[in-house]
Amino acid sequence: MVSHSLAFTVQQFDGALALLTVTGEIDFTTAPDLRDRALELSRQGSRHLILDLAPVDFCDSSGLNALIGILRCAKETGGTLALAAVPDRLSRLLDLTGVSQLMPAHADAAAAMSAHSATHGPAAAGPAVRHLRAVATPQDGADVPEAREAP
Repeated sequence: MVSHSLAFTVQQFDGALALLTVTGEIDFTTAPDLRDRALELSRQGSRHLILDLAPVDFCDSSGLNALIGILRCAKETGGTLALAAVPDRLSRLLDLTGVSQLMPAHADAAAAMSAHSATHGPAAAGPAVRHLRAVATPQDGADVPEAREAP
């Protein structure tokens, strides 16, 4: 059995902004974890979300569906979703489906942060109180560990 995993690193900034770095493969086994983690951040007050996808190795249509679900929930709470460092294959998928018209994509996380600041005012110079790392390993029989403080 192939083991699929997805890891998240969260940086929360003053105000309602969070940067979620996603590492691994986003497919039918891990896409629900991405959606759940993003929605959890929203429930915790981070209405504006930037997804840094630089370390994403693969994303299929399930991942695309998760992104659309995250965007829909962000808009319902008056928030936004922006993407950073979108891998080429995913960028083409976003363009072909028209989803690229719904959520801005930036060259990297710094560019996404700058664009957010230009639109919504500056975030804190650095991450606020929490810098979290969570690892999800669905479908392999193990429980998914809770988010914990990063060193």
